[in-house]
Amino acid sequence: MIDTRVRLIAIVASLVLLVFIVDLVRRRKLKEEYSVLWVLTALVILVLATWLDLLQWITDAVGGVAVSSTIFFFGLMFVFFMLLHFSLRVSVLERTLTALVQEIGLQNVRRRPLGGGAPEPGDEPATPAARVAVIVPCFNDGAFVTQAVRSVREDEPVEIVVVDDGSTDAATLDELARLRADGVRVIHQANGGPGSARTTGLRNVRAAFVYPLDADDELEPGALAAMSAELEEHPDAAFTWGDYVLTGADGGRYRSPDRWLPWTLTYVNPYPISSLFRREALERLGGWSDSGYEDWDLWLQAVGEQLEGVRTDRVVYRRRLHEVARTLTADRGRHQQLFAELQRRHARVFAAREVLRRRERPAAWKRGVYPVLFGARKVVPVRIEALMQQAMMRSGRGLPG
Repeated sequence: MIDTRVRLIAIVASLVLLVFIVDLVRRRKLKEEYSVLWVLTALVILVLATWLDLLQWITDAVGGVAVSSTIFFFGLMFVFFMLLHFSLRVSVLERTLTALVQEIGLQNVRRRPLGGGAPEPGDEPATPAARVAVIVPCFNDGAFVTQAVRSVREDEPVEIVVVDDGSTDAATLDELARLRADGVRVIHQANGGPGSARTTGLRNVRAAFVYPLDADDELEPGALAAMSAELEEHPDAAFTWGDYVLTGADGGRYRSPDRWLPWTLTYVNPYPISSLFRREALERLGGWSDSGYEDWDLWLQAVGEQLEGVRTDRVVYRRRLHEVARTLTADRGRHQQLFAELQRRHARVFAAREVLRRRERPAAWKRGVYPVLFGARKVVPVRIEALMQQAMMRSGRGLPG
């Protein structure tokens, strides 16, 4: 008869193995296809250790000396089949890898005419694929658009698309023609607003990351690389934002929030328009709307889709302030109308304010002050709010998180 201790060890070991394998599969640490042999072996050992008549019959059938040796025999058979299984998998992966390397080599090789010399027209090697695309919407911004394009200075290829949003200024059209002659991709469309222009750009780029840059703003050198690294370090983040400095009519620095604030977004928009997005996230959100507050609308859309982002701790661009009122200033003059539209478009988000508040965990003072000051925006006039923002930027601060 089999020793009782051997039976107990076999039963306990098989049960522990079963529980361990099931837990690994549940936590997605082990693929189901690799767990079959493990589970089958554990079950076979468990059955043999508990069903002595079957174990004795198998031992006699194979000519075994002792029934305990039969259990160890099945263990050795398991090791043999596992090694065979992995050998087959490695062989398949090796052939697949070899085929992929050959295919990539064929795609990247330079095709030259027989006998050497320069490549024929159309045979020039393709430029390396860019991981970042910059979309520059432009409406009568001929005085600044070239500076915006030239401010994209990175140590890697960048896909740049300028979208002319129905410019009527002759100087702007001439400047766009010069950019096109210099190899910059320029797309023309009827005037639809900056949101519409950015979305048109989104449909015409292929890079994995997308950065909208207004034609009168300028990027900081290396900002795209820093923001891309942030997204690659946080694969669950759909976007990243940073700080910006003010140029033009006024100066200062805007300090962006340290974290994602979904509840705060139902009262104010503390995030810069120019932030880096994963293209798949933008496509999921449908791009930018063509109504006022198109950037705020996009952030609320992200809240509704339960997307989140991370901060890039550096200045990423220079934002130009103008003495003459522009689109954003005009939008603030009809804030109540636009805010009501945001509430209508994102009714589900505003209805979930209490849930968002628990997720964000704002300070007690903020929970009391924000609904009063920024709810319907009747307490703080737009002019007073603008002065508060200017003071905040001069001091290098942002909205409290």
